[in-house]
Amino acid sequence: MMAAQLFNQRDPAEPAIVYGGVTTGTEWKFLQLQGTVCQIDQRSYFIVELTQSLGILGLPFCRSKR
Repeated sequence: MMAAQLFNQRDPAEPAIVYGGVTTGTEWKFLQLQGTVCQIDQRSYFIVELTQSLGILGLPFCRSKR
């Protein structure tokens, strides 16, 4: 996420927030990096909650169109 943030700083039109996710294959965690602050969703999302996980993954794309 830090590499993406540094890359985005080259173009001021790019968003200042970087979103990320990590998985063990069955458990997902979602993160948001803004400046030097990284927020980690405390809740774990599991593979059985696929609809919710896919919805979270799509949020940054919906927000960038505003």
